[in-house]
Amino acid sequence: MIKKTPYETLTFYLTAAVALLLDQLTKVGIVAALALGHSQPLLDGVLNLTYVQNTGAAFSLFSGHPEKLGLLAILVAIGVMVYQGKTKPKDLLLILAMGLFLGGALGNAVDRLMLGYVRDMFDLRWQGQNIFPIFNVADIAVNVGAALLILQTYLSEKRSRQLSRG
Repeated sequence: MIKKTPYETLTFYLTAAVALLLDQLTKVGIVAALALGHSQPLLDGVLNLTYVQNTGAAFSLFSGHPEKLGLLAILVAIGVMVYQGKTKPKDLLLILAMGLFLGGALGNAVDRLMLGYVRDMFDLRWQGQNIFPIFNVADIAVNVGAALLILQTYLSEKRSRQLSRG
């Protein structure tokens, strides 16, 4: 049986909690600051805060099924926690990646299950035009988690190759 120290478990759940908290706080803030559909420049010409409600998944896919998407997000969150509990990773990048996945999945699941939509606000722009789907902190957490997982995999494979060469 692999023994996990409290440090790994604490880091995993603390990362998830911070991601979830930041996500929900920014969503409460955008609702308080802007009316639905309104936009405010944050970095002129590059980033606007634009309050939209997304009933779909990534890039508004599967619109109109928030309860199914919310339950799917809960299943993903459970899967991440089970994986974390069974594999007991020691690698900090993997622990952070999984914590970010969990926090991001829960952040959007809360919205879908409680509101029937996800509150999005970050609007990337170029020459006055939106150039990317509007997103939120939960989306950032999931994508940064994916990037960390890719980096961790690359570094782990590189280490393995170096060890096998002697």
